[in-house]
Amino acid sequence: MKEPPPTWLRFRITLLLCLFSFLFLVVLGRAYQLQVVQSQRLAELAQRQSQKIVPLIPKRGIIYDRKMEELAISVEVDSVFAQPAKLENSREVAQKIAPVLGKKPVTLLTKLRGEEPFLWLQRGISPEQRKAIERYDISGVAFLKETKRFYPQGGLGAHIIGFAGLDGEGLEGVEFGYDEFIRGEPGYIVISKDAFGRPFTPQTAPARQSLDGSDVILTLDKNLQYAVEKELKRTVQTSSAHGGMAVVMNPRTGEILALAVEPSFDLNHFSGAPAQVRKNRAVTDSFEPGSTLKVFLLAAALEEQAAAPKEMFFCENGAYPVGGKVIHDTHRHGWLSLADIIKVSSNIGASKVGRKLGRTKLHRYLKNFGFGAKTGIDLPGEVPGFLAPPNTWSEVGLANISFGQGISTTALQLTAALSAIANGGVLMKPYAVKAVKDSSGKLLQENRPKAVRRVVSAETASTVARILRTVMDEGGTGKAARLAGYESAGKTGTAQKALAHGRGYSDKRIASFFGFAPADNPQVVITVIIDEPQGSSYGGIVAAPAFKAIGEQILPYMGVYPKGVTYLVRAGAAINPVREERTAHPAIQPGPTEATEEPGVMPDFSGKSLRQVVLTAQRLGLDLKLVGSGKAVSQNPPPGYVLQGQTRGVVKFSPMS
Repeated sequence: MKEPPPTWLRFRITLLLCLFSFLFLVVLGRAYQLQVVQSQRLAELAQRQSQKIVPLIPKRGIIYDRKMEELAISVEVDSVFAQPAKLENSREVAQKIAPVLGKKPVTLLTKLRGEEPFLWLQRGISPEQRKAIERYDISGVAFLKETKRFYPQGGLGAHIIGFAGLDGEGLEGVEFGYDEFIRGEPGYIVISKDAFGRPFTPQTAPARQSLDGSDVILTLDKNLQYAVEKELKRTVQTSSAHGGMAVVMNPRTGEILALAVEPSFDLNHFSGAPAQVRKNRAVTDSFEPGSTLKVFLLAAALEEQAAAPKEMFFCENGAYPVGGKVIHDTHRHGWLSLADIIKVSSNIGASKVGRKLGRTKLHRYLKNFGFGAKTGIDLPGEVPGFLAPPNTWSEVGLANISFGQGISTTALQLTAALSAIANGGVLMKPYAVKAVKDSSGKLLQENRPKAVRRVVSAETASTVARILRTVMDEGGTGKAARLAGYESAGKTGTAQKALAHGRGYSDKRIASFFGFAPADNPQVVITVIIDEPQGSSYGGIVAAPAFKAIGEQILPYMGVYPKGVTYLVRAGAAINPVREERTAHPAIQPGPTEATEEPGVMPDFSGKSLRQVVLTAQRLGLDLKLVGSGKAVSQNPPPGYVLQGQTRGVVKFSPMS
């Protein structure tokens, strides 16, 4: 019988068994940790080490004006890239390609000798550049299709539309503010690397396709925008001004129909414009409003019954000491009614009205009109302006604020505030985007008119409008703004620019005019601000003519026609009013005997309204002269004739009975 192993041997065997069992459990646990617990993280880590993800710019959504005219689109372009590890001679490649791309060979060579397995040589190249590079047939240099932002109208509406950068991200304007809708979902390609970091050939197709962005429809009208930009630029140039702003708003809805800032820039070459030029100064820059603020002083005084339109105030013959300072008027005035204080824009009269109203009430109304707060417009960068609390107003401070000093506002705030008067006393929230739709046409977001608050009664608003009409009369400061054939209402403004340190004023001025038309049924509010005009700096001389020029162009285009004015109608262009010419119509070549709705062919306009004739003329490309208002009663040439060359048709109207 065998003797059992010694105790010490059994102990050693047991110890070894336990040790190996423990080691097995450790290995098993580690395997479980790697294969189960950390498998996803480790797989992602391995993928990052063996692959490079190259994002592709998605196709951004289209930006349209209110009539579905394209203002911003994305076009397909070629981008050229290199895989340095595959290049046989990087110096030779740099010398060949650099001139084609407009780069220095040494700059390109530095990039090619870097450690990146994939690098863009240039994104968004032209077809000619691609052909030139393809002729060299370089291994390691290839192309990918991407999208690039293009603005068909150049700089039209630049400060509302904004722009997008090379990586497809919105940087300014609507492009930035609505970027989450417009940008879409980026796709990507994958570059695989071996254990030594050497890249394989990338996939020819994206690993993930880009998803197109959504389309945005603006409240902007392209033709209105063109007219406003044209007149603003002309005014800035003729007055040798530092710059200017103009805003056109529908007072009933809050829609921004046009917004222009001068100087402007081409959206397709935005990088060449200084940052200051690219700012939408109509919402980002504030200034003292000057005498335009007297409109809201007037509204507050009437609403509170602190003064009546015919109540008289002594205007001190041009000089009035207040709180150790002297307030001056441009012209010496004695007794003036409240209405005449506005008509001739007396600072002294306004300060006396403000004192009678009181700082607390004036502050409340200015705040309710929107001063000192953002309007909430859907454009980036808006500032609130400045309106100090009433308990900080000194005696002279109250006087100054009454005629527009010591308070700052933006061009948009002024426009919105005046729109409240034009809208029967109700302040509307301004907006620049009507709707957002995805690529299938599904509505994602829609902006509708939104009333902020009632500021004054309809009766007060009507009285203010009636007084503002007199500003355009003989003896008023805004007679240069009078619109031919329309009753309009408005106010001039001339403000000193505050010094940079905030104490005192410089000798530079801001000239302004804002108003609405027609006065009895307002369709538009127009604000014109001219920054630092040279020579005359009065709003009634510098800004008022721009208001007139803009109003007389855009109102007929909108279907609001004056009496006794003739129009030149051209397809696709704004309507230009001119005085009726009493000359015979030039001879017109005969055409078909029957009228047809064909381009260039005169249809039968009998009994049609002026608006119907305008729309038909634009649709058919007819060059017409329209005389009178009401229904069409005669036309030359007759229906069915072709308008050839420079000949122009004539349609005469008679008031409807």
